[in-house]
Amino acid sequence: MSDGTQLGPGPEFDRIREMIAAAGHSAQHIGDDAAVLDIGSPEKLVVSTDTSVENVHFRRDWMTFEEIGYRAVAAALSDIAAMGAMPRGVIVAYGVPTADSSALNDLGRGAGTAALASGTFIVGGDISSSATVTVTATVLGVAKRPLLRSGARPGDLIYVTGILGGPSMALKALKEG
Repeated sequence: MSDGTQLGPGPEFDRIREMIAAAGHSAQHIGDDAAVLDIGSPEKLVVSTDTSVENVHFRRDWMTFEEIGYRAVAAALSDIAAMGAMPRGVIVAYGVPTADSSALNDLGRGAGTAALASGTFIVGGDISSSATVTVTATVLGVAKRPLLRSGARPGDLIYVTGILGGPSMALKALKEG
């Protein structure tokens, strides 16, 4: 990349690097939890997007539609929090099979509950027909000085919420029955 930005390790960041290069663009802070954009004010715009896909991130026999909506928005909100940003709005796109269109209210209720719990709200979105349920949440936040991975130094304190590896263990337990 022309700006010398170092990407985090792993196939996800490798793929993002390829997509950006193919588009002919240079990006900053790839490898952090969210994108940081200078918007010409003292605060930076911090943006994160997460997609939850049925049978990849959840199964409907494990979670209600409301829980699925909550989980999707909470994942994107956690990336904004990791960057030290305050959420200002959430955009949610839903894909549902036509037969499950009544689930949209429950998905929306869960997404809205997660947003409100973080002091923000749903500001827009999209609905599409899909073979499986998908929820994509994009969170817009602001921070005067976003916390970047490149800013970490030996001796810095690291704060963790929840149990490290907990979601992975829960997923394994659900899959094994």
